[in-house]
Amino acid sequence: MKPEVAADLRGGQRREVAAWFEQNKEGLPEAVCAFFALHQPYLATSGDPRKHFETAWRELRRALGITPSSERRPSGSPLAGVPHEKTGTAQSLREQLEEQHSRSTRLGDWHLELKAQHDRRLERLAKRLAKMSEEKTMGDTRQEDVDIERLEDIELTEEEKAAGAEYGRRFAEHLMVGAGADPALKSVNETLMPGGAVLSTEEAISLPAEVPAELAEATVVKVMSEPRVRYDFSVAVTRLELDVEKKVVVDERGARHVLSASTSEYGPPRYSVTWTALATLAVMVGQFAMPFNRLATMLSTAGRRFTAGALSRMLHYVAERLVPVYLELGAQLANSEVLAGDDTSCRVLEVSGHFEKLKTEPAAQKQRPPWADFQTPQAAEESLRRCAEEERARKKRREDGDRTAKRTAREAPSLGVLIGRKFTFESARRNGDGVKQSMNTTVVSGRTVAADPRSLLVFYRSHLGGCGNLFEALLHSRSPKVREVTLQGDLSSTNLVTTPGVLKRFDIRVIGCSAHARRPFANYEHEDPVRCSRMLHLFLGLAIHEQRLDVHGRNRDNVLTVRRHESRETWADILEAATEMTGTWSKETKLGAGARYIIKHFDKLTAYLDDPRLEPTNNLRERMLRMEKLIEGSSMFRRSLEGRFVLDVVRTVLQTAVAAGVPVHEYLVSLLRSKPEEVAKHPERFTPRAWAAENAKRDASAGTTAADSAKA
Repeated sequence: MKPEVAADLRGGQRREVAAWFEQNKEGLPEAVCAFFALHQPYLATSGDPRKHFETAWRELRRALGITPSSERRPSGSPLAGVPHEKTGTAQSLREQLEEQHSRSTRLGDWHLELKAQHDRRLERLAKRLAKMSEEKTMGDTRQEDVDIERLEDIELTEEEKAAGAEYGRRFAEHLMVGAGADPALKSVNETLMPGGAVLSTEEAISLPAEVPAELAEATVVKVMSEPRVRYDFSVAVTRLELDVEKKVVVDERGARHVLSASTSEYGPPRYSVTWTALATLAVMVGQFAMPFNRLATMLSTAGRRFTAGALSRMLHYVAERLVPVYLELGAQLANSEVLAGDDTSCRVLEVSGHFEKLKTEPAAQKQRPPWADFQTPQAAEESLRRCAEEERARKKRREDGDRTAKRTAREAPSLGVLIGRKFTFESARRNGDGVKQSMNTTVVSGRTVAADPRSLLVFYRSHLGGCGNLFEALLHSRSPKVREVTLQGDLSSTNLVTTPGVLKRFDIRVIGCSAHARRPFANYEHEDPVRCSRMLHLFLGLAIHEQRLDVHGRNRDNVLTVRRHESRETWADILEAATEMTGTWSKETKLGAGARYIIKHFDKLTAYLDDPRLEPTNNLRERMLRMEKLIEGSSMFRRSLEGRFVLDVVRTVLQTAVAAGVPVHEYLVSLLRSKPEEVAKHPERFTPRAWAAENAKRDASAGTTAADSAKA
């Protein structure tokens, strides 16, 4: 039985229900009153009920336990409103290109027609509000007092439909400009390990057909086979028993020596795991945010029990081995033509506990902060010098026969010290009022070779500072010969470079992020549905332009053609819409501030239109920081700064390997098996891209040798 379709509730009927509730609520049960109270705002309103209905809907979900009270409305993807595309049936390259061209034409037509409907609705709303203001003595007229017509109720003229069709045709033609896709302009979007990164094996099994007893005398006239596939996956822990031979030898002087077979092929000394296990641990924790305690429980067996503490020490060892590569990646990143960055707050108990103690205990003002050894590069260098002196003293005591002279934790330089030599941990406030106390994780990315997307480097740094501070730290080590640099961020003051020395050495161009400019209108659309929906539709147009460029294949000609025509026209409409909104919303409101942000930074937001290398948004960096929130939610690396630095190092190497397209697990195993002193001496040979190039050279050499042998 089909449910009955609910009848439309007009404004008068809604208000009638609201009046009935007000008159009878004293005699209604408590639960009924609570339920009706949630619906009262949109039932009683005389204008558009959508704003109040959305509020009631969210509150009802929270009251029923469906939505957590802390949940915030997401800004969503700009492409969420694009009509779905039917699955293509192209059988040839020509048919595929024709489908792409047809889809682009339809999208251009659809977007311009819908834009005309948005414009028409805004014009009618403005006229109605003006008329109502004239009729009201007080002039208190709001948009929510007007019944807003639906877009589908607005009929377009034949001229407007023809303009949409012409726009779609022109847009599709612009996408086809150029000589096909240029690999140099391909975007790198991977934020996790791509498919095929796991170890995969294949096994063929033959299953003969069994003849039942009642057909035992039957004659087989034909035998066929039908291929079927089953996938099996499991988490396996393998116990390797190494029979290590030892020999006792006596030299010519009569001294006895104990010689032992090396286990370095299987794993590091003093650890009961293999290199492969360490690489797997780094991927599971650093790339997929697997909590230590959960991973320890999963890996523990009857013969071996792993603990979260043991796994954390193993990952710390991995980070120590990767530090030279981490610093090398930072040095190479500094010379990139375009640096894009973003940051997010992170919580470290060691840091927050220190600042809390400063507030409650006056005596704590004299105590050294936990990061005193690496506050600045100078402090880190001094700490490293002390560690070297203590190490020399320890070796001297060992040579003198003191067998108890073992290295202590203080004698071994921490990750904070090793990294702090190159990157400042504690940055000063812009206004000169002391140092910053907000702990943030910043990610900056850039290509070392502008024409190669696989040269993208991704660099993480947790510090008391912002994205602008990491930009400055990178620029301090930048070659003076590379004067021009482009910085992309969300244009907040914390993301800007302000040091006079750096500004004097380099020609810095700052560009914005269109997603950041769009976000206020998505988050507060309920406050001004008509203007915000129109603004969001314009940003949708920009997203369509970039998405279709990816589909058709980017090259310099089609990127510049689309951006200088369709995208520039759309940005002109966005500027006009933002200017119109400033007359309605003050700068103290979120929508007013968002509109003024577009007007103030219009040149920076549209700088990408004339440079095909640039991206319109900073979304890749934002996606790379989302994992940090998952990690923090899993209570990982929250206790100490050293733990955060472990995560920075591991995530930097892993994410750069993903961008380089190398087999991440294989690369990590190879890097860990290399001699530490060799990696420390020549870290440039062990970056993901250098490792891939060396492997390709080795494979080519092996192929040539095999071919020569075959000829011989």
